[in-house]
Amino acid sequence: MKLFVCLLAVAMFCVSCASHRHAAVPAPSAAHAPSKTLSTTLETSDERLRTALFKALGAPSAASFRDVGKEYRRLGVLDAAADYFMRAVKLDPTDAVSFDALARIWRDWGVPKMAMGSAQRAVLYAPRSASAANTLGTVFQALGEFSEAKRWYARAIGIDQNAWYALNNLCYAQIMTKEPYAIETCKRAVAAAPDTSVQARTASNNLALAHAAAGDLVEAKQWFRRAGDVASADYNYGIVMMSKHDYREAEAAFHSALDEDPDFTLAATRAQQARLAAAAEEQTR
Repeated sequence: MKLFVCLLAVAMFCVSCASHRHAAVPAPSAAHAPSKTLSTTLETSDERLRTALFKALGAPSAASFRDVGKEYRRLGVLDAAADYFMRAVKLDPTDAVSFDALARIWRDWGVPKMAMGSAQRAVLYAPRSASAANTLGTVFQALGEFSEAKRWYARAIGIDQNAWYALNNLCYAQIMTKEPYAIETCKRAVAAAPDTSVQARTASNNLALAHAAAGDLVEAKQWFRRAGDVASADYNYGIVMMSKHDYREAEAAFHSALDEDPDFTLAATRAQQARLAAAAEEQTR
């Protein structure tokens, strides 16, 4: 799996908490209602989803609807997941887990403003949930409100000091706001992240970015290599060099990625872009 650098801040928001109004979500769809005869391929082929649907049919409740929502989310069917999480909060208006899930869905759909109401309700009804606090932080970050995002990440870490995901998000937010202690936060995220996992690679990638932002390119390159395969590490290092306008170094890194993986077509594209940028810069000197 290739793990690529993201050097641009993701836009993630602030609305008044006074009313705690529900965020708008899609109305429940009849297409996803449980029925005694499940005809669609997904609902019949996935045992976990099928089981959850029949439980919701036999005993409709916030918990059973929430379980169906989780299964649809696991399968990547987010519209159906949203339907069921909404059904859950209609039956239990204090269901923090479903509100948190709704907030994540809207955030991942690229409409964080729609996520805010649900994210705020999640932390209102589960004030000791590190996960809910972290989700609210990501929503603020998606809207570019980094100060509020960092505050909520810190709250999540205060609730659970081993919440690697909040540490990793705080690390990234500190990189984007050019804080000098991002490296230390990123190191904590690496230490807390599960070993030999996508999570560990993500945390290592962010630590590499923190070193790059601090100007320590040697450490950055080493951590990029720990984060993924050699080709991905060289590609990521090339992206950092592009951001620093060191186009010749970037071109060399992209070619190194291609040497490792000749089918890495994106590296070939970036190498050409770096070569053209270097030539243009040299002509203006």
